[in-house]
Amino acid sequence: MNVLLAVAALHLVVLVVPGPDVLLVSRAALARSRRAALLAGLGVCLGIACWAGLALLGINFLFAQFPWIHGVIKVAGGLYLLWMGLNLWRSAGHSEAEAGTQVLAHSDSARSDWASLRAGFLTNIANPKAAVFFGSVFSSVLGAHTAPGLKLAVFGVVVALSLAWFALVACGMSTRPVQAAYLRARKGIDRVAGTLMLGFGGLLLASRD
Repeated sequence: MNVLLAVAALHLVVLVVPGPDVLLVSRAALARSRRAALLAGLGVCLGIACWAGLALLGINFLFAQFPWIHGVIKVAGGLYLLWMGLNLWRSAGHSEAEAGTQVLAHSDSARSDWASLRAGFLTNIANPKAAVFFGSVFSSVLGAHTAPGLKLAVFGVVVALSLAWFALVACGMSTRPVQAAYLRARKGIDRVAGTLMLGFGGLLLASRD
């Protein structure tokens, strides 16, 4: 129980700190719909589940043996976040009518569901720092001879907390008053969001770890 509580506390701290994942889900809730935000959040959680599972299987050992794998993931992730930031800046230049048409088209298209899920997954999986975090947390909290049942329980706690947090973000940010406020300040918010994504991508590319 102490191990589960320790992992839950550490993971909650990481979840609530604003980053690309929270920014993506929040923006989907504000600019599109609750459904789009929930699917984006689900995609993020799938990425978290992948990193957590790989960490439990010893991905840090793989990175130590083959450092170039970590480098490739880092460069790909940084470029993906830069691409997202540029897209947000471009969307900020659209008129209100164009923005409304895009949102309507997204809400009517079945493809948008897959796009939201994919965006969430790629945003999380493209960040190798998630692997470093999970590897360090699990290696410090879980011992080398931890029972498989406890590892499975830790995995379940991480995924459950992630699902709950991003569902909360999606539902909270997609309320009518919040969406109305976003529409009034859409251009400025999209430019700030785009700048943050560019910053996340730039920092990821510039980092040495």
